[in-house]
Amino acid sequence: MEVLNLLERLDTYLQECSRLPLVGKIVVDEDEVFDLIDALQAAIPQEFERANWVLKEREQILQEARKEAQEIIRDAQSQIAARASEHVITKEARVQAEQLIEQAKAVAGEIHLGAREYADELMKSVEDFLVELLERVRSNRSELGVHKPQEKDDLEQEFDNPGPRDEAHLTDEWEDSEDDDEPAQPRRFLWNHGRD
Repeated sequence: MEVLNLLERLDTYLQECSRLPLVGKIVVDEDEVFDLIDALQAAIPQEFERANWVLKEREQILQEARKEAQEIIRDAQSQIAARASEHVITKEARVQAEQLIEQAKAVAGEIHLGAREYADELMKSVEDFLVELLERVRSNRSELGVHKPQEKDDLEQEFDNPGPRDEAHLTDEWEDSEDDDEPAQPRRFLWNHGRD
């Protein structure tokens, strides 16, 4: 999925950045980081739109299963009526009718169960995606080192056991040239990497 690919790229980029000795920080290219963040902001709504589609698809699957089950039962009842005489249903016809109804109910039950299992698989796929997405987001926020441990956003509050965060601070520094005639070097952000 696009979101997970982008998070993987961000994670790889942060791990490959140059590290500053002793201070536990890394030097990152501002444009590179913000390009990845912009791409994530564009991709996440699309993934949630897909999850919403799965929810709607689940309801449609169950409705179609119920409809098919009802058609099977109606067909069985029609066969019962066709086998019966105008006034008296013979013992044989009654037995056959009961068998048809039981078979129809069994088939309908299998169809309904199969539809529920398929819908559950779709929901499990969405759930797995969201869990992996949250884990990647936590990991990359920890890499950036700008989120305090005690802070929680709305997405994390949906989970019972949010992951740990590294306490860090973001500093914005200019690299001054030793030569007064040379212009100041482009700005770079120093991120607390949060790793040894």
